[in-house]
Amino acid sequence: MPKAVDLNPAERQNKRLILPGFEGFRMPRFYFNILSEAGSLDDWEGTELADLDAARIEAVHDARALMSNAVLLGYDIASRSVEIRNETGDILLVLPFSEAIKRMG
Repeated sequence: MPKAVDLNPAERQNKRLILPGFEGFRMPRFYFNILSEAGSLDDWEGTELADLDAARIEAVHDARALMSNAVLLGYDIASRSVEIRNETGDILLVLPFSEAIKRMG
């Protein structure tokens, strides 16, 4: 594994670690929109992740966190979905919140 090089101030501010031989490498950015009967809550910022599998894992964690908070407030939002899009706006995956729940029994 190559050694990490010293980061310049701009790189430190962006919190990016540059390894020798990997200059110019950038992970893809995924956008996680929340879909409900009332409409959608769009993710304008996105998240850089290694691949679609990592994005799906992130969507499951997001759905679980949102559902947990909603249950604490007395709401059931299991009918919502997370829509994963790429940087060009293509829909890559739609994950229903209900699929993020492990069924017991």
